[in-house]
Amino acid sequence: MTTAVSSLCRKNPHAPCEEQMPYWVEFQLVDEQGDPVANMPWTVESSHPVSGPVEEFTHSGQSDANGLIHIDMPHGLELKLTLDSNQLTKEMEKRSLRVGRDPLKDSIVRPKAEGNGYVWHYAVVGELFHEQPDLQLRDGEELPLFHFPISSSFKGIKVRTNELEKRHVIEVCPFRAWELVLHHQNDYSMANAINLGLASDLAYDDINIITKYFINKCQDLSTIPSRKIGQSTINALVVDVPYSDRYVFPVGFDSAKAEQPEGDTQFYYVYNKTKVIVAWRGTASMTDGITDASFRPVDAESCNKKVECTSLVPAGKVHTGFWEGYRVIDKLFHEKLELLNDLAENLDLYICGHSLGGSLALIHSAKLKNSNPLLYTYGMPRTFTKNAVDALSSIIHYRHVNDQDPVPSVPPEADLDNQLYKLWGPLGTTLGFLWSVYELTAWQIVEWGDCFWHHGNTVAFLTTTQSRKWQQCSIELPYPRNCMTIQARLPEKVKLYLVPSLALQEAKQSGQVQKDFKATLTKEDLKEFFPEGMNPIRGIPVNVGNHLLTSYMPYINNKLVGLAYEKELSDGKPFTEHADKVASFELQMDHYSGEIPKNELDRNKIFLSLEGLLKNSLNSTLSAASGSDAIKRFGYYGEEDMENV
Repeated sequence: MTTAVSSLCRKNPHAPCEEQMPYWVEFQLVDEQGDPVANMPWTVESSHPVSGPVEEFTHSGQSDANGLIHIDMPHGLELKLTLDSNQLTKEMEKRSLRVGRDPLKDSIVRPKAEGNGYVWHYAVVGELFHEQPDLQLRDGEELPLFHFPISSSFKGIKVRTNELEKRHVIEVCPFRAWELVLHHQNDYSMANAINLGLASDLAYDDINIITKYFINKCQDLSTIPSRKIGQSTINALVVDVPYSDRYVFPVGFDSAKAEQPEGDTQFYYVYNKTKVIVAWRGTASMTDGITDASFRPVDAESCNKKVECTSLVPAGKVHTGFWEGYRVIDKLFHEKLELLNDLAENLDLYICGHSLGGSLALIHSAKLKNSNPLLYTYGMPRTFTKNAVDALSSIIHYRHVNDQDPVPSVPPEADLDNQLYKLWGPLGTTLGFLWSVYELTAWQIVEWGDCFWHHGNTVAFLTTTQSRKWQQCSIELPYPRNCMTIQARLPEKVKLYLVPSLALQEAKQSGQVQKDFKATLTKEDLKEFFPEGMNPIRGIPVNVGNHLLTSYMPYINNKLVGLAYEKELSDGKPFTEHADKVASFELQMDHYSGEIPKNELDRNKIFLSLEGLLKNSLNSTLSAASGSDAIKRFGYYGEEDMENV
């Protein structure tokens, strides 16, 4: 009987036992922003430490407009609060996350609650339920472990007897998932650069690892998704979306693991409610190396089982190795690709790849041209001849080139391979490849006909230097004699992030009004340094290490964390290493401005002006819903790699 429960408290220790003091407890439900969770159905059960739940002491109701739940009761037993599982999941899908993800350190609710003398709790939705909600789980999908911890789900919030007569503030984590920030637009975006670079790096992994990234990591809200690339940890730029808008399981294609294996081409795609990402793998085997080396220009024609043939482009030719690498996927997985084609017609389509993967991504973009693909590539070689590139000019493509990466220089900017093939047959293809790798200076080769050409807008990571030229005389006074001109490189150099299209965008937005120096960067000014269809002038030395994504991705990461700091969105964390290098370079340029050769001085002014425009590549992210929080979060968790230039 209830009168025998030892936890009951008398108003007066000398009064008769049946005169009991009533108890009360309050709960306040709020989200991570401190906003109330109102009108939420709740149930409170009382439990005896030994006999368990006491049926006649069960309470229920709805939280009020402030998220408050007040309970009066005639006993001092411990309580368990649970909330309606379907209502809460539906409501918490609408709420957004705070920037920092550590519940204790980053909570903006806790300091205020504890400052008012309240008891603070942090809970994920699964801990507040007594039964599983009606979630639409996909085949093979289980409840997300972050939102439904194995040890504490479906147990409710318990209040012990010594925690009664207090208010308990329960901070509820929103029922959300991470989505990579991507913008389907003509203009260059740093968000696209970092996230599609990460997607390209994932293409080198097994589909199980790719799945863990887009499913496990993108549903774990304890931190933001990250990936180790070389010695660097690269974070994704993410925004939180309703859990129902989470990524679907990635789909992988590997020609070497098909029922009838052929070649060694691999890619995957992953999608959610609004976007589909396609990432092609670069060179990862000897077979891929043969694909790279076989670059005789051929017609891009494919035929189906009905012997109906279509051409990929109305004019021009394609690298035979890359074309065969792509065709083997279409041949082995034709029916499986139909789902991807359907998705591409209805969702924003993003395609990406590194090295050989970039070339395959360009071919795939040409195949899906009518679905308006947005293409980002990293260190890709030339893939099409000039006439074909001209025919594909409508495809939006940003092509990243890192300093002395040799791969963007092959095949040569000439129809060399066709001529060698005529002379030597298949052996000529390999000879042409070796020649182009070791010579690299395509201008030394006579062009024949339709030459290989680069597609897309150049994005160049260039190490920029300065030299000083002066007269040195053996006799200075009274009249200088025996003088000679000396030119030497100055010590400060800097690696700059140059996106020429941003200058043209700036000029267009300013209505061609030439108000300052950067507004004078027209297409004609940039043509000398960034010739259309070719690589920027990068000097002669070749550095194979510059081709790896371990060199591309840390630099993109550095620039993005630097921009977050520049925009005052890094929560006070300083990211100044790159900015300090730029400042030192500018100081040196000002100091020796009278002695630096004019062509160098003008070039470096243009380059520095371009570098300064990179902040505009964040405009789309900042103007999007939760975009500022995404950049704050990136800056909060970001780390800066020391530049090696």
